Order: sequence, then structure tokens, then C-alpha cells
Amino acid sequence: MQVAHSEPSKTHPECEIRLGVSSWAEDNNTHSVKFTWFSKDGRAARGGEVPVEALPQMLDFAIRRGYVNLACE
Repeated sequence: MQVAHSEPSKTHPECEIRLGVSSWAEDNNTHSVKFTWFSKDGRAARGGEVPVEALPQMLDFAIRRGYVNLACE
């Protein structure tokens, strides 16, 4: 992920919620949100699991940064 925005996790203070361009995307128009934890050497760990209790903050962060719009179209 090319990180554009990050904030500390409210449920796991040693982790971050990140927003940015997806690393797996073939274009720069595909965005993703990531629950990021860190290895012992301080590097962002790779993985796909997300704590369920972190989902509300992840969605809220994406809405606040304009990545998601909940308006019905």
C-alpha cells in the first residue's frame, strides 16, 4: 500500500489504521484500508486479518477522508 493517511488504532494503540492506494491494484484508482501492526523491528507487518473491533474505526476513517460515501445513489 502507498500510504496516504494513517491514525493510531483506538482499539489497539500499538497499531495503526492506514488508507491509501492498494499495492495489488493495476491502476492508482483502487484504494484500500489496512489495519497495520508492527514487527519486533518496527516494520509494518504483512497480513490479511483485521480485528472485528477495529472495523468501525476503519470505516469511520475512510468516510472522514472521503474514500467512502454512504449516500444512496
